[in-house]
Order: sequence, then C-alpha cells, then structure tokens
Amino acid sequence: MTLVRLGVAFLLTAGFAAAGQPAPDAKSSDPSHKPTGAVTVKGTDGKSTLQTLCLDSSGRVLALVAPAKPFGAPLKGATGEIHVFDADGKPVLNFKVPFHAQSINCGPDGTIYVGGDGKIARFDKDGKLIGEPAELAHIAAILKDTAELRKLAEQQLKREQQQFTEAIANAKKQFSEQVKKLEEKKPEDRTKTEQRQLEQYKSLIKSYDAMENEQKGRTVESVLNDLTGRVRVISSVAVSEQDLFVVCGDVQGFGYAVWRMTHDLKDPKRVLGEIRGCCGQMDVQLHGTNLLVAENCNHQFALYDRDGKKLGGYGTRQDDNLSRPAPDGKPAEKAEEKGCFGGCCNPMNVRALGTGDIFTAESEGFVRRFSSAGKYLGLAANVKLTGGCKNVAIAVSADGNRLYFCDQPGSKYHILEKK
Repeated sequence: MTLVRLGVAFLLTAGFAAAGQPAPDAKSSDPSHKPTGAVTVKGTDGKSTLQTLCLDSSGRVLALVAPAKPFGAPLKGATGEIHVFDADGKPVLNFKVPFHAQSINCGPDGTIYVGGDGKIARFDKDGKLIGEPAELAHIAAILKDTAELRKLAEQQLKREQQQFTEAIANAKKQFSEQVKKLEEKKPEDRTKTEQRQLEQYKSLIKSYDAMENEQKGRTVESVLNDLTGRVRVISSVAVSEQDLFVVCGDVQGFGYAVWRMTHDLKDPKRVLGEIRGCCGQMDVQLHGTNLLVAENCNHQFALYDRDGKKLGGYGTRQDDNLSRPAPDGKPAEKAEEKGCFGGCCNPMNVRALGTGDIFTAESEGFVRRFSSAGKYLGLAANVKLTGGCKNVAIAVSADGNRLYFCDQPGSKYHILEKK
C-alpha cells in the first residue's frame, strides 16, 4: 500500500490519536491466565512466518504461515502453509496452500477453510484438499464489472481529495500546536517524555507532508488498483453449522464487507458493508450463529445476526469519562468494570466460547474477557509483544482453561493456562 493510501485509511476511518497515548491499564486486574510456553512457527522455506491461527474441532492449533498480508493486492506467486500442533504445542503435520493464504478457520464438522487472494480452499482434518481452491463468485463479479469499478474509483478519488485535505490540515494543526507548546519550554526544562513526544510530533508532521505530496500524484488508475487489490485480500473467515462468512475489502470507501454464503461457496450475499478497520485489520468470528466483529476504530466489539442486523456494541475507549458520577446520582462506573480499549485502534481480534464468554485481543498484548451479555469480566492475559498495530489472533480451548495467542512479530504463539 502506498503511504497516502495507508494515511487516508487511518485518518478517515480511525481518526488521529495523540502520539504516545497509553495502552490499557493492565494493573486494573490480575490476569486470569498465565504463560506456560511458546511455540515458534516458521515456513519450510525459512522465510515465511506465522500470520494467524485458530483451533480445530479436536482442540489442535492450526497455524497459518505465509508472507505478511498486504494492504494492497496479494503478492504474485505467493503461497502458504498450515502447521498443525496438538494442544501442548507438539507438531502433528503441515500442508501447503497453493495461493497467498491470509486467513483460516475451522467448521464444526472439522473442515478447514483457508482464504486468500480472492479464493477459498477447503481441507479435511488430515490436510487433504477437498476439491480445488475456488475463486469467490462475488469477488469475480466485482472485478469483472470494470465500468462500475472505474466509476467507483473516480468517486473515491474525488472524495479522497476533499476529505484528505481537511483531515491532514486538522492533524498537522493538532501536532504543530503540541510542538509549539513543547518548544516554548527550554530544552533543559523538558522531561524525557516531553522530549520524546516532541520528536514524535515532528516525525508525524513530516509523514503528513509526505502524504500530501503523494496525494497530488493519485490518479483514477492508482485508486482502481487499490480497489481491486483490497477486494482480493481475505481478512478473515468464519464458519457456522449453516454458513460461511468471508471478510474482504469493500469497494465502497475504505472499509470492509462481510459476505455470507453456503459451505460450498454458493449464494453469496453481502450482509455488512463499509465496516471501519484500522491498519489493514478486520477480524470477524462467530458467537453461536451471530457475527462477532472487532470494531477496532470504534474501540468496541459488536454482535450482528447472520443477516447483518446489529444486536449490540460492547466496550469503550479508554479515555471516556467513566469515573464521573452519573447525572442521576448513581455511583460512578469504573473504567475497568466497563471494559476499555486504548491505543488508536483496539480490540484487533475477538474469539468466543460458542455462545458463552467472549475474549478480545489488543495489539499491545492484552486479552480481555466479557460475558455473553457484554459485561466486562476482567483481564485474561497480558503478553509482551513488539511492534505496532497488528493481527493478534487468539484461540480458546472449549473449557476456557487455555488461551493461544498469536505473536506475529515473533513468529510464534503463546500458550496460557488458567491460574
């Protein structure tokens, strides 16, 4: 993805958060699960690394190994691998995926679904390919309608130019004011934190200048390439007894769309569209038959029925005023009782125990637990990670006693046991 493409997506979907915003307070509760081990996962080529994971119906860990998921079009000629481990992290088998694999999930009957590059491949529990990888019909139809795509690209370029100018101006103003405020202090009077923030703000302003320059070179063709590339990236797949849900880039705006279809990839229907997701991340899982969506730009997770009707949103941004007494005089609601998400865009990933408890994961390594009704139950885990916004896929054993946490930068997953 070009710098301006990433910048537009960030500014117009996530907004801009002040640099150095603190991560959620891990000290608000003691984690319920503790680390007991880590399993390094790398490709047989020695280059590909762990991208995401899930559990199968037998409790085995299915780790997807491939080149990193792009912001734009899938990599030409790229392939993937699935490495299977038992519950304790011992290797069981691995098998190839003949395209750039980007997402994985397992159906109730044990069938493994792998998505990527506009395709879905199905495997049995032993890694045997069921049929041939199939191009998703709705993506093929979108890409075939070149006239409509060009029309959408023209509209999007016009919208970019209008919104981007305003967003960049606001962002630069915000950080320029912070720079001015800090520079009014003598260098010797600045704290180490203030000096670091000053450097960060200046760096951000330079980045926005570069985005402005690149935006001037945007054409209908470049927007068209972005649109067709994003549509083919499969951000997540989820499988119920009845349906297969596939998440890919939406041709409307900068968000994502959720498509529902049969297990044999027929009768595709767009049930959700223009879902906002930051940093190329959009995780959709299942809570029973309902969709569980990590709405990271809204600092919440949400439930939708299979037709896309919203049933509720849960969680809030960390800096909301939750500690102030309510106007009716009721006791103040503590932030840790509400379930708060910090950073610019969290939670990144979600997972549910059937129709029971829901777990959320954040880029900073925090895993939080909620009841099926959305009540915050406390911190489940705190894993030390490096890097910024990223896929932090989690999987939970059927009894909830084990968590499996994807450490994408380290190309490994962590095993955590309930205390």
